[in-house]
Amino acid sequence: MSLALVLGCGDSTSDGGAEANSAGSETADESGSASSNEGSDQDGGDGDSGDGDGDPGDGDGDPGDGDGDPGDGDGDTGDGDGDTGDGDGDTGDGDGDTGDGDGDTGDGDGDTGDGDVDACAKVDFLFVIDNSISMLPEQDALTAAFPGFISAIENSLDTDDHILVTDTDLSGWCTPGNCANPNNLHETCEGPNGYACTMEVEECDITLGAGVVEPAGQGASNMFCDPFGGNRYIIEAEPDKSSMFDCMAHVGLAGFPTERPIDAIVQAVSEPLNAPNGCNDGWLRDDAILVVTFISDDDGNNEVNSPQEAFDAVLAAKGGDLDRIVTLGLTPGDDNNCSFTPGAGDHWVEFIDKFGDQGLHGPSCDDDYVPFFQSAVDVIVQACQANPM
Repeated sequence: MSLALVLGCGDSTSDGGAEANSAGSETADESGSASSNEGSDQDGGDGDSGDGDGDPGDGDGDPGDGDGDPGDGDGDTGDGDGDTGDGDGDTGDGDGDTGDGDGDTGDGDGDTGDGDVDACAKVDFLFVIDNSISMLPEQDALTAAFPGFISAIENSLDTDDHILVTDTDLSGWCTPGNCANPNNLHETCEGPNGYACTMEVEECDITLGAGVVEPAGQGASNMFCDPFGGNRYIIEAEPDKSSMFDCMAHVGLAGFPTERPIDAIVQAVSEPLNAPNGCNDGWLRDDAILVVTFISDDDGNNEVNSPQEAFDAVLAAKGGDLDRIVTLGLTPGDDNNCSFTPGAGDHWVEFIDKFGDQGLHGPSCDDDYVPFFQSAVDVIVQACQANPM
């Protein structure tokens, strides 16, 4: 079996008047407006200039714990005694919990099982990341946590992974039309050598839900990430998954403040984008586990799809097999203090809850995502073991 993961982030000040069709793709034209393909309808994002301030962060500019390392800081993955156990002759560490206490997502012994447990053979990960102006701390926290997360997955499961990263709008502020007026260009289009306004834009670069391979603008990688194999996603043969993910997941801050992570999820798993020659061709596999992760700090709701409609679309993409889907969300909600706006994030929590025990919600405003992804590893491994190859 295969496994897939989806992640999305964002904040929004839009009035939510855009329209989309979950069955088709949404693509922006060169002026930044959206046109529909395959029966989808339009996104009115270019008519909303936003207020630009939209930053609910803590202002310290640091999404981590200050040491630059999402692990425990000792530079190794073991307990320091030179072996892979704790010396008591059993498989635990003696503290009565399921971790080793070092703050990373693995146990340091390079093996989480006895090698005899049947499990799935493939996992498809989807990360949906808000690319609005307030999202730099969250993007940094995600990329800091990813190496430990993917290492723990690889130590726990012998799977063929696909990892697709997308953002939460069509084209953002740095459209060719806007770039043609440099005196009125949005501040987030700034970057090395004006990359956001000089890069060659392809149709998939301005299609909602398509894999991001050339993030541009303020806070972005401002380069072509060039994943191994030439796809718009990472494959198992990628020489350095963590470095490639870091390039892709720094999607930048030049997105419109009309974040739509649920809509991006729906489009990412849609048939048009996954068909032969589609933007995400080959990413989503019928026999894989799907893991959907999305991150947003938005305290509004600009989604076209309701939580139920989005759930139905994701379930249909996996042939109605709910136990092969894991959904993770880092957003505001009434179970955290990421927003003081009443009802902030309720629609996203409702979406996550529809996946039952395989839905996990956490606060987007945490400056350390490692504990959240530690918990996610357990959920993913359980789903994989429940669906052996």
